[in-house]
Amino acid sequence: MKEVIVASRSPRGAAHVRSLLAGGQVLVRHVFTSAAQVLAFASVREEAVVVCGRLPDMPAAELARLLPVGFDVVWLVSPEEPPPAFAANLVPLQKPVDRAALLDTVRRLASAAAETGGPHRARDPETEAALKRAKAVLRRAGLSERDAHRELQRRAMQSGKTLLAVAEETADGEFRR
Repeated sequence: MKEVIVASRSPRGAAHVRSLLAGGQVLVRHVFTSAAQVLAFASVREEAVVVCGRLPDMPAAELARLLPVGFDVVWLVSPEEPPPAFAANLVPLQKPVDRAALLDTVRRLASAAAETGGPHRARDPETEAALKRAKAVLRRAGLSERDAHRELQRRAMQSGKTLLAVAEETADGEFRR
């Protein structure tokens, strides 16, 4: 089971997220106020789930790209923030965050071992193929390549699933508007 940590520039916001998780029986071991602290933590740990709000020194999407394999980021993103860039270990959840979705996402990621089925850092051929198939489905519905990618990101954000999971569902025709 991966450790769960909270990272936010706001101590009040971090305490609120920690409280939400504790109410769902998810133990938060550490609270950090910067991406630099999270990266320092990652240099001495093998894996963790980072529940991340806004940080003063870097965007959550950039933090997700810099973290080593075994670290996943649940990004609590404000509606006015731009859609995140792709990172296989990044799961955006739009604020206001649904407590059940947050708990489900964190539990799912915390129970996934890095070596067996956890999100992968780079786009492997399987991920790339799933994204291409999903974009092809959306392009047949009249979207451009760019809009298809944004639609997949939007669906991932709204559902609390990874981009890969949403791409596979879309390609298989399981995910409808």
